[in-house]
Amino acid sequence: MNHLQATLAGLTDADPRQRDIAAEHLADLLRYTTLAQGDTELAVRELVALLGVESDRDVRESALNALGEAITYHTLNLELFRPLEPMLASMSPRLLEHALYILSATHDPQARATIEAFLNHPDPAVRGYAADALVELAGRDSPS
Repeated sequence: MNHLQATLAGLTDADPRQRDIAAEHLADLLRYTTLAQGDTELAVRELVALLGVESDRDVRESALNALGEAITYHTLNLELFRPLEPMLASMSPRLLEHALYILSATHDPQARATIEAFLNHPDPAVRGYAADALVELAGRDSPS
């Protein structure tokens, strides 16, 4: 079992602390190592899948942080992150900050409607995150 596979296996540990450590370690791998594109995409798919079933708030935040590292340091398309969309409505403002950034950093115009939906969120911080995400979304296409 290689290092990435061992770390991914930690995402399924029964202990939430171990899952949290695995997600944090994946963030480091995604930030500090040159993973092959396929390995990066595998890590992203596993982290997104974890978010679909994870109930521990700290683990969810660590997984979203790792996804943020992935989209910041690697070229990834929106389709990898689409499974997050139905989860957004149940996320806390703190988690939404990460998730909206992740969607926007794909720079895919198809994320616009999902992000715009949060411009009317009852929490003013989330409205701000959505506005910032729309700026980031257009960032790649903006004239220099």
